[in-house]
Amino acid sequence: MTLRYNSPAVQLSLLALTLLLTTAVRRLLNSFLMHEPPNNINLTYDSYLPTSIISCVAGFAGIFLANLAGIRSILLFYSFTSILYLSSIIVVYQYDHYTFHTACNIINSAAYDLSRVATLVVVLAYPNERWKARALATFLILEYFAMTMGNIIAISDHSSENSRLHSTIAALCLACLSPFVAVAIAPTHDVVRNNGVYLIARKTTLRDEIKETIRLFKNKYMLLLLPYMFCYPFLFGVAYIPFPNIEAIVLYDVGRLIVVFTSQMLDVQWASRRTRGLMALLITSIFCTASSILTIVMRRAHMDLSGIKPSWGETEILAYVMDIALSEYAALMYATYFFAGVASSSVEFYGFWVMGTLTNDLKASARFVGTFHSVMSIGGLIGIELVTEIPHHYTTSNSLTYIAFGMSLISFMVLFVVVQSITESNDWTLGRMRNSSAPDTLSSPDGSSETVAVIAEVKYQHHNNV
Repeated sequence: MTLRYNSPAVQLSLLALTLLLTTAVRRLLNSFLMHEPPNNINLTYDSYLPTSIISCVAGFAGIFLANLAGIRSILLFYSFTSILYLSSIIVVYQYDHYTFHTACNIINSAAYDLSRVATLVVVLAYPNERWKARALATFLILEYFAMTMGNIIAISDHSSENSRLHSTIAALCLACLSPFVAVAIAPTHDVVRNNGVYLIARKTTLRDEIKETIRLFKNKYMLLLLPYMFCYPFLFGVAYIPFPNIEAIVLYDVGRLIVVFTSQMLDVQWASRRTRGLMALLITSIFCTASSILTIVMRRAHMDLSGIKPSWGETEILAYVMDIALSEYAALMYATYFFAGVASSSVEFYGFWVMGTLTNDLKASARFVGTFHSVMSIGGLIGIELVTEIPHHYTTSNSLTYIAFGMSLISFMVLFVVVQSITESNDWTLGRMRNSSAPDTLSSPDGSSETVAVIAEVKYQHHNNV
């Protein structure tokens, strides 16, 4: 019974339930509860800078917290901040006081980024190789779907303030269950695969983590992954065309669901793992190229800007341009948003999947994932900050878009070198401790094979260890 409770499948289910009670509830009801339009419809970038800085810092902080405090501690912290955040909304309804809400929102946003690092580390390390891509896609889609439904609810909402208050209380009650689920998640060193192999549980210190994180940037795979991490978010920021309506947001979010099909292709054993990875790289490159070309065509479309008044600010100008685009280039615009969703989710999904093929070591995964998360935030932030100073940048800053597009194509070529190194198992970094005198190669019932490399410095302390 202990083995079943400590199995990756049970632990991933508990993790998913925790996220349903926290991330999904917030994404689903946030705009509705505060009676605000979805953030994607916000016609300014005022909130992007602090959000990106928080995301970047939290990504690197997540490395240390995941490896020192543990995954469960991060999820518990996130659960409590989610409760605080929903409580702050009730304070807003009751007392019309926003200071507490703003503070809770910042704390919860940082905790969300930390939990995302922790979640991705677990999702990449726990499943066996035949389920890694599908598990990753499932957790990403959980967030995407909740966000899409939340945007639809917010736009179509005609509820009274009293109804929204009652909804907030119901959401708070659900969130209050999340700490109990989070605390039920087993420590990573107790998780056991079906073949009796424990996940690695290497002890570490803050000094060790700092040294290993610095050394990470000397790792050839990390150096080859860095351009990929940076370039497409940078392109997305430079070429960004804001969402004009709910239809555009829904098409964008529907496009992100394409990772379901990509995950099936990566997990089904129709060819070697390297071949599947190369095919997925080709498909991801095609999606990103199509998205970039559509965006460039959209930005170069002829628009009569003579109606823009000198006294107008950025918001009025953008609304004017979006009205013209919707009336004259509606099909092109909607296709642009759809493929932007396909490309953005494919880049994120594929990057994390490649990391999952390189190592099953939880601590190494945390360093890769935290860095990926932070570098992506930096790329998007720099891209948007570069163009926000350009007048009418959504129609005139095409030179930066071309440069960013070229950088993205180069990053895919560099990533090709990493994918070429993928093997059928993660032998080169697979640090595992055996729980018995089983042979070095363990075959699981699903047909996957893992080589057990007993690393000398791994000091695994467990009462069941023999």
